[in-house]
Amino acid sequence: MTGETIIVVEDDALTAGLVSDIVETMGHRVEIVASIEPAFQLARTHQPVAMLVDVNLGGESGLDLMARLAEDSQTAAIPVVAMTALDGKDDGAVLERAGAVALLEKPFSAADVIALVSGIIAAGPK
Repeated sequence: MTGETIIVVEDDALTAGLVSDIVETMGHRVEIVASIEPAFQLARTHQPVAMLVDVNLGGESGLDLMARLAEDSQTAAIPVVAMTALDGKDDGAVLERAGAVALLEKPFSAADVIALVSGIIAAGPK
């Protein structure tokens, strides 16, 4: 199904724009936010089909957002993809405990984003 909303939570404008462009070519609407509180509120009001969340959001942690989404009854079913440049601090187990259903490792290709988003949408809510 196309035309679904996907929220991208990324504080780097270039990365956010790149992910947005790729997802929009798939026929989806994209909302971009750069910090936790607006992302959480947007998730509650828009009920996106998925969220792509950067783990390191400047002074904030995407892990905190993922945990908050998982604990809230209005957002718990939203699949969340963690975006990160693995540096030893962000391992799969930590991301999974925080509520991530998948990992998009930076740097990534358009094909990586398309495959991941397509798979998550096909699988439906978590």
